[in-house]
Amino acid sequence: MITVNDSLPTSTLLEIKVGEVITDEKIQSGTVKSIEISETDEFLMFLFQLEDSHIIIKKLKQVC
Repeated sequence: MITVNDSLPTSTLLEIKVGEVITDEKIQSGTVKSIEISETDEFLMFLFQLEDSHIIIKKLKQVC
């Protein structure tokens, strides 16, 4: 089981696959059914759809 949160590295979030079990820092956990990744100029948003709920993680983009 992988615990996901805003401080998890983006590379680790990108490695999560459908079928893996994840949990957040609250009470949501379950098997990933689908993953959506949205991108804006400021952040990446990961939407992990679980069986009965979803987990959203926003990562600020780092500008070099």
